[in-house]
Amino acid sequence: MTTESTPRSTPSETRAESDGTTVPPQAPRSRSAAAPRTLGTAGLFTALSALFLSVVSFAAVGIAVPDIGASLHASAAEQSLVVSVYSLGFAVPMVLGGRLGDLYGRRRLFLVGMAGFTVFSLIATAAPAMPVLIAARALTGVCASAMVPQVLATITASTTGRERARAVALFGATAGGATAIGQVLGGVLLSVPLPGAPWRMVFAVSVLMGVVAFLAGLRWLPDTSSPGHRSLDLIGTALLGAALLALLIPLSQGGALGWPVWCWVLLGTAPMLFAAFWAWQHRLHRGDRVPLVPPPLLRLGSYRIGLVMALMLQSAFGAFTFLYALTTQTGLGWSPMHAALVLLPYALCFFAVSIWSGKLAPRFGFRRLLTIGGIVQAMLLAVTATSVFIQNAELNSWTLAALLVGVGVGQALMFGPLVGAMIADVPPAFAGAASGALQTTQQAAMGLGVAVAGGLLGTAMAGSTASADQSYTTALAICMVVQAVLAVAFALCALGLPRR
Repeated sequence: MTTESTPRSTPSETRAESDGTTVPPQAPRSRSAAAPRTLGTAGLFTALSALFLSVVSFAAVGIAVPDIGASLHASAAEQSLVVSVYSLGFAVPMVLGGRLGDLYGRRRLFLVGMAGFTVFSLIATAAPAMPVLIAARALTGVCASAMVPQVLATITASTTGRERARAVALFGATAGGATAIGQVLGGVLLSVPLPGAPWRMVFAVSVLMGVVAFLAGLRWLPDTSSPGHRSLDLIGTALLGAALLALLIPLSQGGALGWPVWCWVLLGTAPMLFAAFWAWQHRLHRGDRVPLVPPPLLRLGSYRIGLVMALMLQSAFGAFTFLYALTTQTGLGWSPMHAALVLLPYALCFFAVSIWSGKLAPRFGFRRLLTIGGIVQAMLLAVTATSVFIQNAELNSWTLAALLVGVGVGQALMFGPLVGAMIADVPPAFAGAASGALQTTQQAAMGLGVAVAGGLLGTAMAGSTASADQSYTTALAICMVVQAVLAVAFALCALGLPRR
């Protein structure tokens, strides 16, 4: 419950500009706003290590799930829990993690989260049974929710101008490219003939990277915060957590359980809980108290439109990665290494173009880059979907890899510039809340995309007389068509962003 109040800095919630627009009230001055510390190259890569490690771990474990199931004699539902409990633990407390970083120091939350992530990854490495592994993965996700919001918040609080554009470009490259890198890493580790269960090496690598990132954080990460009053919106946190659980639990488990009635009840409850959460945030704001997500944040047009764009982008990306893994490994019988290597050129191209987009952003502007990215993405996805549909069970690895490189170009022009556009007007005092809300949206969107993709695949297989491999490739092609449509919608939304 909110225990302290904060006086408003102005008597009205908005002030008028000469052009007739309105601007949200100025946020309270923060330590980081008054005397920002330069992030520097070493600090930037240290901060990005939290995002990289959390995404790589998720992707690599997704590749390793079949091996985990065989080793620990797990059911299909238990195998899916290894992935879904991490996502749930990650998404639910994300906004609270950002707020805690604002209050008590982003460097401190980064280090606490990284230490917990490393410890629970070590427990997962040595897990003797599925219950231990599932619990360790859930707690690993909670620790990720403490450290990951500090990445974008630290960038927002300690960079400006071209340095911020470069940092945001690398943030986008890390967020997207780490998924493919994690799949490649998982494929490599599972292919190495090591004694014992190969899947344990996937968690062991997370332990090693976590130790290195923790030591780097002690040395290079700047300490920024926006302390204000030491209060937390616990009611808002509970409402948001309940809403996310009501949405993500049925999305992650409904397909495996055959969509029982309670899943539909939860899904019906989720919108009401989200509405109650937002009503509570407005009530706190009107009462001069400190909400979890400040309503003035969503009065920023760039941030509000950007959340909608992030929802479309991440849900489409989540659906694609899920169907790609199933189509190539289960449908076509490719090995994890084979499937991962086909994605490698895409990942390298994505990373290179994302960095390049950081140099283009100051010259051409976020709006133009995002529009171009959406159009390029839509065109290349349409071509790739046509190729997959025509080749079907005879899908050629080289052709797919080449086409995905073009898809990666469009996607790179969408990821990094979108984050830059969203945080351009965010005050440093709201950096943690903005980062937490964005990444919560991204995680929830990924779960939504996976759920829709699973339903699409089930429908395609149930209503088709074709072979299993053809059903998988058909579902992947349809997914790419839907992704192309969302890319067009993304480009249209980009036209609504501020011109500057």
